[in-house]
Amino acid sequence: MDCWDQHDKGDVMVTPPPLKNDCFALPPGVDWTPVDDALAQLKSALRCVVSTETVDISEARDLFVAQDVIAPRASPPKANSAVDGYGFAGSLANEEEVIRLALHPERAAAGVPMQSAVAEGQAVRILTGAQLPEGVDTVVLQEDVATDGQEVVFHGPLKLGANTRKAGEDVQPANVMLTTGQRLRATDLSLAASVGISQIECFRRLRIGVLSTGDEVCDVTQSAAPHQIYDANRPMLLSLIAAWGFVAVVLGHEDYDRG
Repeated sequence: MDCWDQHDKGDVMVTPPPLKNDCFALPPGVDWTPVDDALAQLKSALRCVVSTETVDISEARDLFVAQDVIAPRASPPKANSAVDGYGFAGSLANEEEVIRLALHPERAAAGVPMQSAVAEGQAVRILTGAQLPEGVDTVVLQEDVATDGQEVVFHGPLKLGANTRKAGEDVQPANVMLTTGQRLRATDLSLAASVGISQIECFRRLRIGVLSTGDEVCDVTQSAAPHQIYDANRPMLLSLIAAWGFVAVVLGHEDYDRG
């Protein structure tokens, strides 16, 4: 018996509620939870569900650090030249005048440290990345120097330590380089390698299952009936999960259980 049958028989007619036409409306007295509050609630309720593993840095991008990574050495390990030029004792070039220095017969290059010292009043040819020889704390750009092979000449003043990199300028030994929970970027892996770290203790990649449900949902590889729609969410979710650095697990499709 519908409401019109009741009305015809003199019964009380059922009346509809006021029209809202708003699917996002909440019941009276209930408010939306602010996004920051909702995220805080989620974070407080979460717990780690994955174990840890030791991972080569070549495979660690996008993984999360499971324990702080401590630098075993400095980077750079020794003071070195940031440019190609000529190295000397910087106290000689603090005046606004032309500086003339005798040219040391050797050359300092990256990976080939000089064994002899550079005496006061001398300059030595030095290449980018070369360890500063004893007696050198400042480098003048080669573009700012004239030389006849016996001496070098350039204008002062030049700041003490100019065009050099200090030992430990990037990382100091025993410093925490990477912190627990930090997501590893390519630059983080480069930093780890710069101090000789080849492996990092990381959380295993989270595995996320994707299950499609519904009688109306049809896989995109099949032909959809007029009353069906194609499963557009599955490929989107699988792609997003992979982009987040997690492992997507396809759980297939299930129709509704109407029992």
